[in-house]
Amino acid sequence: MKSGIAITLQYQHDHIEDAVLIYSSQECSVFLLAEGEQTMPSFVKLKFEGARCVRSASTDCSPAIGIYPSNPGDSFLVELTDLKWPIEAHNAYTYANSPLKPRGRHFVVSNHDVFHEILAESFEESLIVSGNAEYECIKKYFA
Repeated sequence: MKSGIAITLQYQHDHIEDAVLIYSSQECSVFLLAEGEQTMPSFVKLKFEGARCVRSASTDCSPAIGIYPSNPGDSFLVELTDLKWPIEAHNAYTYANSPLKPRGRHFVVSNHDVFHEILAESFEESLIVSGNAEYECIKKYFA
């Protein structure tokens, strides 16, 4: 079993719906369908700062299995604390003399049939509602 901590999120999200990852050299964000009004859905955005690596799988298992928040039913992500992935990522994804070194905290965002792992310095949580500049773009991924 992995060691880690559950970080409770401010906004509740639907644990059955998809978790959409957007990753580039400029941005790393995971979007989740917020719980609540379904006629005009809202989305929970987890924006990861200083993201160096991501990996995902479509599966009913997760590297964060067995790590849960103290209040059952809270939405959360997990920070794994046995940091083997930065070393694995460095060995697998960088040249020996590269100044790019995979580092950061090891976050896991798990939802029903998919999980995303992110190596990043930190994350911010926000709610994307109708009228927000990102809203229409994100909404299409959940249609």
